[in-house]
Amino acid sequence: MTITTIKVDSTTRDRLRSYAARQGLTMDAALRQMTEVAEREQRLAQLRTEIEANPPDASYVAELKDWESDAWT
Repeated sequence: MTITTIKVDSTTRDRLRSYAARQGLTMDAALRQMTEVAEREQRLAQLRTEIEANPPDASYVAELKDWESDAWT
């Protein structure tokens, strides 16, 4: 693994250090974790947008209501 330096405000560095310590992580692990969470949230937001842009058609909604009705109990 190659080590590198990134320039951040000292307040950001201190907050990251504090967060990592509270989580029992290194600063590198904390950054990786935060990046993974942010990327996941971004993927889910994109998925929500795509789902909203493609609503189910009427036949699907009707069939779903039928399956969820008490007729099957």
